[in-house]
Amino acid sequence: PESVLLNSSHSHAAPWARLTGTKLGGGFDEITASERAYVERLPHDFASAALIAWQARRPARCAGATGSVSGLAVNRRERTADGRTVLGWNPELSVDDEVPTLRIDDLDGLPIATVTAFGCHPVVVGPEVSATGSDFVGPLRRRVEYLRGGGVCVFLQGAAGNVLPLQAFFDHLGPEIPMGDRLGLESAHAVVDSDPLQREIQKVDFGSVTPISLYRKHIAADQPDQRLAVARCLVELPMLAPPSLDELTAELHQREKEYDDAVRAGATRSTTNPLQYHLNWIRSMLSRGDDLARWRSSTGEVWGMRVGDTAIIGTPGEVFSEIGLEVRTRSPFETTLFAGYSQGILGYVSTAEEHPFGGYEPAVAQRGYDHPAPFAPEAAAVLIEACLDVLRQLHGQ
Repeated sequence: PESVLLNSSHSHAAPWARLTGTKLGGGFDEITASERAYVERLPHDFASAALIAWQARRPARCAGATGSVSGLAVNRRERTADGRTVLGWNPELSVDDEVPTLRIDDLDGLPIATVTAFGCHPVVVGPEVSATGSDFVGPLRRRVEYLRGGGVCVFLQGAAGNVLPLQAFFDHLGPEIPMGDRLGLESAHAVVDSDPLQREIQKVDFGSVTPISLYRKHIAADQPDQRLAVARCLVELPMLAPPSLDELTAELHQREKEYDDAVRAGATRSTTNPLQYHLNWIRSMLSRGDDLARWRSSTGEVWGMRVGDTAIIGTPGEVFSEIGLEVRTRSPFETTLFAGYSQGILGYVSTAEEHPFGGYEPAVAQRGYDHPAPFAPEAAAVLIEACLDVLRQLHGQ
């Protein structure tokens, strides 16, 4: 089990894969029978995919490289004229445009798999489109598999907590395809010259009207060893102080009135669902009674894997882009794939610099994860150092 990484691409066009806590999205307030069946089946599908891969395994070699594509994703922490922070586009804040990729070939040089990571919410398509899907991730994978001439492309969602596509929430299918194609093109381009196999140039005599020497690259008989290792650690992420029971009770009465008024006015679910979202969270917190005040942290797993000179690091949260970029920049490996949304998602981890600006991620989003309060500003540094400790451990092996 310690060798398993679970990463969610976080498509907003897929069913909410939880059976507890506050439900988000969909056409019904309650979890339906089909949604329950979908969620309960997922672990079996995951295990089946792993078993099929294990049974099909063969000797392989790997190589990593990093590409870059600009103009597709933006930092979404937009400031308004009245001082609020909303989801939009803030050109003054950074976004990680890099596309780290791992190429896996068999000993004949044929593609087995390509693992690529990019940090951006897959929300090119908006909630008006009722079809389920993977947004730009599916087109990305198909493009990589085509350009690489086969194999399976695995997408790892990167540090996407504060990142949206520049063009997001379309009311029709189609715009997700060019974004996925562009990312897939860059992923394949990043590793096209990173041959995992050592090759030797051999001279071939060739007769013609004039003497010609021909040269061919051949796979070397002796291939140097590649190190493979896995490491992980548990990390305690600190939270801000939870609200008091009196504060929760006061908000409960306010939200109940708003909800009842909306229902009497004939409001649609687009109005009542957000209100129900807050009501469910408040009631969940109140059910904890006096224990709520002692809930000041949450435990998550940081997972790392070394494949030759490439590393994959997984973290348990919707991590801000700056956090993932710092980990990759300070990593001792030549190529590092950062995977947020891994090993169970605890919620948003904002940078300390963005906490004073408030807004959705540092102040509200914890309610969707059934937490009493946002993670504290220092949680980002805790997570970064935990990632680097795991990477240094792997690098030393």
